[in-house]
Formats: sequence, C-alpha cells, structure tokens
Amino acid sequence: MKHRNPMIAVIVSMLFSALACAKTLQTNNPELVVKRVYCVDYNLGGVLVNKGAQPFRGSFSVAVKDEEGDIVGRNKMRLRVGAENGARFSFHYINTLDCKNQKFEFQVE
Repeated sequence: MKHRNPMIAVIVSMLFSALACAKTLQTNNPELVVKRVYCVDYNLGGVLVNKGAQPFRGSFSVAVKDEEGDIVGRNKMRLRVGAENGARFSFHYINTLDCKNQKFEFQVE
C-alpha cells in the first residue's frame, strides 16, 4: 500500500520511536518493576508490575534525570497493584521533553 504523503509516514515513525522505552526498569523493591515506559510532552506513563505474592499499596514516585545526572522533574502518587499483576500509571506535567536522553528512577514506599 502506498502512502499518499510519505512525509507523514516518516514523522509518525519518528514520533513513535521517541515515545516508548521497551526495557524493564527496577525500583527500590525487587518485586516491583516498571515496564512499557513512554513519555509525551510533559507526561510520563507506563505499567508498575508486582511480581510478588502480596498486593502492593503505597506511594510510587519518579525522579527524571537529564544526561548530566541532574534531577529535572519529580512526581509522586498513591498506587495499588494486586499480587502478580500490573497497574498503569501516568504522571502529568513532569519535565520529560527529552525522553530518549533522560533517565528515570522509580521508588515505592
């Protein structure tokens, strides 16, 4: 199938490659990991996965660091995740404009 406007296909493919991060990110609890991280403009989202046998109910926070290691954004929320399950999360208005070059540190309490 031919694209009517090849420039749109290029823009869409570049956009989706910059939005998602497919790797698993660790938290300070080895039973809770973060997957399917994505960012758009000032928003950051993904899935918190509970690999443990007990449900998680508590605080979930993120620190966004730039390429020099400086924290450029923080956010925190309350979240519940059942045992051996996952829960979607979304942080709004956090500085994630350069998603590919930033690092994310997730913590649970």
